[in-house]
Amino acid sequence: MKLKSTSLLLTALSVVLLGFQTLSAADKAAAKVTYEDDVFPILDSKCLSCHNTDEAKGGLDLASFGTTLAGGSGGAVVISEDPKSSRLYTLASHSEEPIMPPKGTKATEDELKVIAAWIAGGLLETKNSKAKKSDKPKVDFDSITATGKPEGPPAMPEHLLLEPAVVTERPNSIPALAHSPWAPILAVAGQKQILLYHSSDYDLLGVLPYPEGFPQTLSFSPNGAYLFCGGGRAGKSGNVVAWDIKTGERIIEAGKEYDIVLGGDISPDLKNAIMGGPGRLIKLWDTVAGEQISSTKKHTDWVLSAAYSPDGVIYATGDRNGGLYVWEAATGYEFYTLKGHTLAVTDLDWRADGNVLASASEDGSVMLWEMRGGTQIKKFDAHRGGVLGVDFAPDGTIATVGRDKNLKIWKGDGSAIRTIAASNDIVLSVAMSEDSKRAFTGDLLGNIKAWDVTKGTELALIDANPPPIEQQLAYSEKRIGELTGQLPKLEEGIKAVSAELTAARAQLAEADKTLAAATASQKTANAAVAKSDAAVKALTADVAKRKEASTAKSAALKAIQDALAAATTDQKSKQAAASAATAELAARETALKAASAAIAAAKTAAAKPALPPEQQKQHDALAAARNAATKAREAADAVVLAKTKEQTTLAGQLEEAKKRLAAAAGDATAEANRDKAAAEVSQIEAKAKAVVAALAAATSDLKTKGTALSKAEAAFAPLRQAAAAGAETVKKAQADLAAKTTASQQAGKARDNAKAAVAATAAALAASNTKLAEHKGKLTPAQTEASAAATALADKQKELAAANSALTAARAELKKADDLLAATTKKKEAAAAKVAAVVAKEAETKQSIAATKAELENSRFLQKKWQAAAINLTAVRETENLNDMTGKLDDMMAEETEAKKEVEEATLARTEAQSTLATAKKAVETGTLALQEKSASVLERALKLVASRAVAELREEAILGQASPEIAAVSETPPAAATNAAAQATSERKAEIGVVAAETLSYKTPEEINAEVSSLKSRLDELEQFLANTYVEATKTKSTVLAADQVARETPQVIAERTKIEEAAARELAEAEAERKRQEQALADQKKHIEELRAKYLATLPKREG
Repeated sequence: MKLKSTSLLLTALSVVLLGFQTLSAADKAAAKVTYEDDVFPILDSKCLSCHNTDEAKGGLDLASFGTTLAGGSGGAVVISEDPKSSRLYTLASHSEEPIMPPKGTKATEDELKVIAAWIAGGLLETKNSKAKKSDKPKVDFDSITATGKPEGPPAMPEHLLLEPAVVTERPNSIPALAHSPWAPILAVAGQKQILLYHSSDYDLLGVLPYPEGFPQTLSFSPNGAYLFCGGGRAGKSGNVVAWDIKTGERIIEAGKEYDIVLGGDISPDLKNAIMGGPGRLIKLWDTVAGEQISSTKKHTDWVLSAAYSPDGVIYATGDRNGGLYVWEAATGYEFYTLKGHTLAVTDLDWRADGNVLASASEDGSVMLWEMRGGTQIKKFDAHRGGVLGVDFAPDGTIATVGRDKNLKIWKGDGSAIRTIAASNDIVLSVAMSEDSKRAFTGDLLGNIKAWDVTKGTELALIDANPPPIEQQLAYSEKRIGELTGQLPKLEEGIKAVSAELTAARAQLAEADKTLAAATASQKTANAAVAKSDAAVKALTADVAKRKEASTAKSAALKAIQDALAAATTDQKSKQAAASAATAELAARETALKAASAAIAAAKTAAAKPALPPEQQKQHDALAAARNAATKAREAADAVVLAKTKEQTTLAGQLEEAKKRLAAAAGDATAEANRDKAAAEVSQIEAKAKAVVAALAAATSDLKTKGTALSKAEAAFAPLRQAAAAGAETVKKAQADLAAKTTASQQAGKARDNAKAAVAATAAALAASNTKLAEHKGKLTPAQTEASAAATALADKQKELAAANSALTAARAELKKADDLLAATTKKKEAAAAKVAAVVAKEAETKQSIAATKAELENSRFLQKKWQAAAINLTAVRETENLNDMTGKLDDMMAEETEAKKEVEEATLARTEAQSTLATAKKAVETGTLALQEKSASVLERALKLVASRAVAELREEAILGQASPEIAAVSETPPAAATNAAAQATSERKAEIGVVAAETLSYKTPEEINAEVSSLKSRLDELEQFLANTYVEATKTKSTVLAADQVARETPQVIAERTKIEEAAARELAEAEAERKRQEQALADQKKHIEELRAKYLATLPKREG
């Protein structure tokens, strides 16, 4: 029972000592889940063997908080506040593959809960860290459809900020424009921002900040609800983003490029994005998971353009080297290779039905491609120097721009419609309106122009670098002041113009009266002139008739006279011709006779022989002799030639024979051969001599015959020459005969012609004489008629002269009336012109007033618009402050919770200290009593030994009150922590033991005592064992009592310190609560202020009429 009490005492004391140093399990469960305290141990046991700093598989290092948030090669593995989208959780829970760890034991449910709680709690690194807000887009991708036409009204910007993100001294070039397919919204790529304009009234609708850098591509989703942008900073970074057009909220950010994105787009369902740039790679991103899906290396140069088809099934990309490809959107596999361009593919656009792709190139052409077979259906040269932009209108019309500074409109089949000079510099971008009636161009100088494509006229110039709201508002207010000041002046001006118009109309009325009088005078004068003119006309007609008759008579007379003169002249000419013909006939007769005589002489000369008969006979004989001599000489020549040839042959034979003879002479045995050869030589020599003799005779004969021929030639030459001369003479005579014969024939024809001419002239002369006699008979009657007609004409001409004088006088009067009328008319015209001028002035003034009022109304609209925009900007900024205040309030509440926790911990610690003090005091009391009990038990055993009177020295010890060493050890003075009452009780117990021992020993004999001593000695071991055990227990109890006494003495100070801590924590808690309440009030005030601003904004926001 005593041992059990001691054990319980030790256990209670241990609990007391440890209690105020630990937290309860409930407190620990309520603590924040952090990477350092909770998540890292799980990662260390499950993941770090593969994902550590030295061996980061998949590029993922989970050994530190920073590297865990950085993610791996596949992107981020944790998304704040969204465990189900965090791959660290989904892979560890085996809800997504590849499962992790791949071979080890799956994380327990408790471990997965810790990881999920850490992600949901904002990815805390330590307990003092601040939770990270989720930057995941707040959009339900499953609700997005790829259909073109939206249900209900198309999306329009509502209450977007109008404050430009960047304002520069001059506008930047315009690399991209885009127009909503369903609404009048124009998107403009600016510097670090996208500007949204109303494409009908050109109002600024909103500014979408793009702090990443410079937008390079813009496109609307097929339903017009979202705007996509690709861009960045050259050589540094690039991405693709999407905004909700209605709210201006950025809903997608995809891509972590290290260079600018030059070609990019997002799929119609918003779930994927493509991008490319100087890196030549086409990268496909999953926008839902926020990670890259694939990277395709196909292009050989910078990727400049990329575009999804309207249905999102395929997409196209083009590069700086003319490469153009179409890809499957679902897999990223190549679908078509479109070959045709030789230079950079600068822009791409799809027709609304997605069946045709248009590609623009620096080679100056635009190509149209159909998607059923990937073939080119049209190529047309669009812009010299290069095409930089192409856009399909909703109706299929195509707009292009390029380096030639023009905007061109084409039919869907590539037929040209219109060319518009769009700029003074290169035009970079183009967009067509939702109604296909307007086009918008952006150039290198930063000019944005709106065009009427049906007329080719400029509609507006849009500001690519709008000033801040403050300046817009200041200008509107300034303009309102100017226009307000102008209106009274204009209204005073209209009063003055009205008075001037009244005076001008009075002058016009007076001019009308004067004009009426002048018109009456003119009418009278006109009547007089008409009367005189009628008389003149009647006389003129009569004179003309009579003049015509006189003229006719005179003409008839003159005709007769002329005919008579002509007949006389003709008769004379005919007579002369007859005489000349007769003379010519005589001459021709004489010439014919002479020609006949010449022919007779020529015939005689031509009939003569070439030589006289004797000479001809001699000529023939000599000719025959010469011919015979010629033949003889030719025969002799043949003989000489034959003999000469024979001689040459024999000479050769003789030479050969001599050689053979010489050869035979050297051979003594061939005597017969020598003889034969000698005989042959002799024979040949004989023949040669005969031939030589015959040749000499033939040569002599040839010479004789040649001499004979020479003589024959000499004798024949004179006669031959004479014969030739005679033949020439005969030839000439024959030619002269032919000429004479021709001349005679011609002379005969001339004589015949002359005879015919004589006969003709004689007939003509007879006819002329007859006509002359006829004309002479008509002359006298015609002269009488002509004289009578001339007299009648003269009389009427006198009457006409008098009538003309009267007409001249009437016309003079009429001229006066006309001059007066003209002067009066001029005055009226001047008055009317003045009235018209004043009316025009009045209309112009009224128009100026109307224009000024319209501009004033517009300026007031703009004033309200910019006032509302300023209020909206303030509301947004105050909302940002509200968010900061909310975050600060969250921090305050967290601090207040921490302060409450500290107060509770301090109170608990103080309570535990007080409990510890009470427990320690009780432990000291209980321990002291236990020591006293042990001391009494030992003394009782000693008393039993003494009472037995075993040994004499025991009596002495009992009398002297000395105890054994063991008893003394047990009964030593209690520790300083024991009470005085315990010490006094021990002293009294010792005295009582001595008295009892002395009394007991006094009744024992020595033998009895010895016997008892022996008995006691036999029990000594038992007693020693008892004393030893008692000593050990007493030592433990003593240590416990000492420890409890130490705690009891120190705990009051601990209580005091913990009370101070508790009070300080309570004060901090009170301050935190007060600060939190103040912040809550400030937050409520801020919310109210924002609501008031929003209400004021909506109340101020104007609406355009019409």
